[in-house]
Amino acid sequence: MSRNDSRSTILDSARALFSEHGYQKVSIRDIATAAGVSPSLVMKHYRSKAELFNELGPNEIPLAELDLPRSELGRALVQKILTRREHDVRDPLLVAVSHVRESPDPDRTREEVRERLLTRFGDLIGDTTPDRRHASAVACQVIGLAEGVRLLGLFPTDEVSRDAVLDLYGPLIQQPIDACARACATPEEPRPAD
Repeated sequence: MSRNDSRSTILDSARALFSEHGYQKVSIRDIATAAGVSPSLVMKHYRSKAELFNELGPNEIPLAELDLPRSELGRALVQKILTRREHDVRDPLLVAVSHVRESPDPDRTREEVRERLLTRFGDLIGDTTPDRRHASAVACQVIGLAEGVRLLGLFPTDEVSRDAVLDLYGPLIQQPIDACARACATPEEPRPAD
């Protein structure tokens, strides 16, 4: 079975299982068995169950509800943006930016949108700093990527592979997430190693 064949078989099997049983009740082993491949091949193609789930298309399940390790959040955020582009689905980040630009009261709208974004990203990455600087950095990077790929056509799909963008941009977004983990560790929680 070729790489593309195994990927599509895994995706088809995952889609059917997630549809029938829901995200939480399906394991990587279940997907591998249904696809007739090894669990290690599933993990080779998709780093986690959450990445595989997000690969299936846009969904409304927040990343915080998926069993995604903190170390994979940067890549998952990039994946969501690319998946929305590939499925030609409106990106809520771009809708928020447009909403501020077109608002009759841009200052008030900017503050409301800013607060929603910082709360969303702050909760996702555990940013407890008073100014939520780590959430701000993640939000800026993600909005920039969304605008770059959707509005400016950067990283065109016929020139740059999805995996190449994930490998390039995922670690960039992961940096402030990791910095947040170090800065925001509670006394009971061990500080992550560098």
